[in-house]
Amino acid sequence: MSLDIGFHVHSEDAVERHGTFDEKMSAVEFLRRVKRMESLPYDITVHGLDDFLRGADEPLEACDYVHGILRDHVNFLLTENPRVQFVVEDVEYWDEPVLRDGDEEISLKRIFHGIEQESSGHYFSNINVQS
Repeated sequence: MSLDIGFHVHSEDAVERHGTFDEKMSAVEFLRRVKRMESLPYDITVHGLDDFLRGADEPLEACDYVHGILRDHVNFLLTENPRVQFVVEDVEYWDEPVLRDGDEEISLKRIFHGIEQESSGHYFSNINVQS
């Protein structure tokens, strides 16, 4: 799999085309390791980000929480230089990539400000989530 260093969000359909990395962990474990600045694998597939956001009482606040962890630990992440693949059930794209939560939309730009579509079901953001 040829992915740039940074954050990749793949829908399950895109994963069927691109595959996953050997190293896997949950979104909660990934965020915990980033927050504690514990070593990360170079290539990692993270599952459950969509479930984490949908399960929150306030999904937009959960997005801000995830964004804050990634933003506040950008120097650590740049040192680790990982390729992180977030696998989510589905991503819809209208004006921007969103996760559907019933009738509500959870904007991925709220977490990854500069996220851009790479291909169908595949979105990319630099490690610096502010840009």
